[in-house]
Amino acid sequence: MSGKFEAVISMKYTNTKILVIGAGISGIGAARALAKAGANVILSDVKDLSAEKTAALTALGIECVFGAQKSSLLAGVEQIIMSPGIAPTIPLAVAATEAGIPVVSEIEVAYELSQAPIYAITGTNGKTTTTTLLGDMVAAGGLKNVVGGNIGKALSEQVSELSPDGIVVAEVSSFQLEMIDRFRPHVAAVLNITPDHFERHGDMDSYVQAKARIFENQTTDDVLILNAQDPYCRAFAEKAQSPILWVSTAGKVENGAYVEGNVLYLNANGVPEVLLSADELLLKGEYNWLNILTASLMAQHAGVPLSVIRGVLRVFKGLPHRVENVATQEGITYYNDSKATNTDATIKALQSFSQPLVWIAGGYDKGTDLTLLMQVARKCKGIVFLGNSKERFSIAAQKEGISNIELAGDLAQAVKKAQKLAQKNNATVVLFSPAASSYDQYHNYQERGRDFCRLVAELEN
Repeated sequence: MSGKFEAVISMKYTNTKILVIGAGISGIGAARALAKAGANVILSDVKDLSAEKTAALTALGIECVFGAQKSSLLAGVEQIIMSPGIAPTIPLAVAATEAGIPVVSEIEVAYELSQAPIYAITGTNGKTTTTTLLGDMVAAGGLKNVVGGNIGKALSEQVSELSPDGIVVAEVSSFQLEMIDRFRPHVAAVLNITPDHFERHGDMDSYVQAKARIFENQTTDDVLILNAQDPYCRAFAEKAQSPILWVSTAGKVENGAYVEGNVLYLNANGVPEVLLSADELLLKGEYNWLNILTASLMAQHAGVPLSVIRGVLRVFKGLPHRVENVATQEGITYYNDSKATNTDATIKALQSFSQPLVWIAGGYDKGTDLTLLMQVARKCKGIVFLGNSKERFSIAAQKEGISNIELAGDLAQAVKKAQKLAQKNNATVVLFSPAASSYDQYHNYQERGRDFCRLVAELEN
């Protein structure tokens, strides 16, 4: 890190009293990054950390306060950093706002500390795949980079590793974006906007507004990549100050990337260039073309040669828990789509199968409308609902004329019931695509997906 940049950080954070709320990955990462930058940091969480973790943080000069979050914590505090999983409506954050104390998210700290440009990706679905793919492309292109944000390590702790010629690849969620202030990605991409996280944002308008914040601080020196087929993205274009590149899987665009005749093209410079034929991709599914085009555009803008981008695409197989083929037993193939935590992701998964299938769904209910999902689900030979959403899901399915429904208390029961439904109705696919979060029974979708894979393996035994 250059001495000049260290001086800038020092002026902003040295001897500044900052309260970090939430001792998860983001909160701990932000606390460590801020302490390193000279801030006086308090880390607060309603739950205790282990003695070992607490001792390590205390050794860095971080004051750890666990248990009830009383207003006395705000004494002398100049800024509050919120972990993304904690809503800005908690009493302590509300009290801070009323007292005029700025409340921002962890990615705000990352922006302030980074000397490298940020390439940020948001959207309801496809964020992690696109972010991972872009990270692979810039790494293959020889560019120094870090990949983080809503995946992996806390972004605020990673950015100090990079000089100005590096690239920060960031997946950013609506939870992170709703509390930004100056956060300004040099290149921002919005993949799609469909109903999600009403349990946090309350309604669609608030959710869309949170997503739109990704480009609110951009200028004409930056770039915004938008989905030409998404109505919310088209509306965003009318508000953006930054130049726009369009992505489309439904035909040619003059400035951006598109699919035409089963061939993917980049057209960011006014001259269409063939990226790849869809047949050359290991990452299957038309719904993934948008992710591929977006990552490729961003990589090209970062200076990655087209030959390198093509090379990465030819070997990229996708990520676990996304319509993942787990096993085939007695003529039935089981697919793990645990990452499908909203209705749009599950609709795409259901539509990708032409074979007769049994569907397993449910989990922590986000409260979004289920009408279109259940209309698509009419194709299913049988359905098993589980989790705290199972009753609402079942009622919605019955309203669409679906009758072959079973309810399960947990995923173990659901897998066994799905197997029997598939055998009884000659289905060749069992698809686990929850259309709900995992938090009613699991810590995250990864744990839930791994459990599904384990349960499928046990069927054979």
